[in-house]
Amino acid sequence: MTTYYPLEKLRKIIGLEYAKYIDPYAGSKGNSVRYLSVAPRTNDLKVDGVDNLFCAGEKSGLFVGHTEAICTGSLAGHNAVRLAIGVPLLILPTSIAIGDIISYANEKAKTRDGRKNRYTFAGAEYFKHMQDIGLYTLDKDEINLRIKKLNLNNIFNLKLI
Repeated sequence: MTTYYPLEKLRKIIGLEYAKYIDPYAGSKGNSVRYLSVAPRTNDLKVDGVDNLFCAGEKSGLFVGHTEAICTGSLAGHNAVRLAIGVPLLILPTSIAIGDIISYANEKAKTRDGRKNRYTFAGAEYFKHMQDIGLYTLDKDEINLRIKKLNLNNIFNLKLI
């Protein structure tokens, strides 16, 4: 994976003046470090043993794909704000796919065999699991209904303070 955001432009952002891309696998020619480790974490994506650290993407589970990274990143960032202002952290329920994959991968990470697999909405072991428990659907109305029943509509748009 090669860098996609121009380094000169990135360095114009305050605090990132000395940023650089480092990839030990590609001799600093890219920005991908994949599957080196997974942080032990709770299902709110808070790293075990660190009071104020959250993880997302491949660091939060052996996740594959942009959707998984976006979903876990959104939840981790949201919960970081919740922690900072003293609001209870959000754990997404396993009755929706993102809550289930976060929980599922967390349980699998505790087993030797589970650490050998990758988890994605797009196929393989988790996709079959999602089908088996009735979470897989392409019906947007069904998905919206599930979210609405849980009062999670626009959860990331709510003002917390």
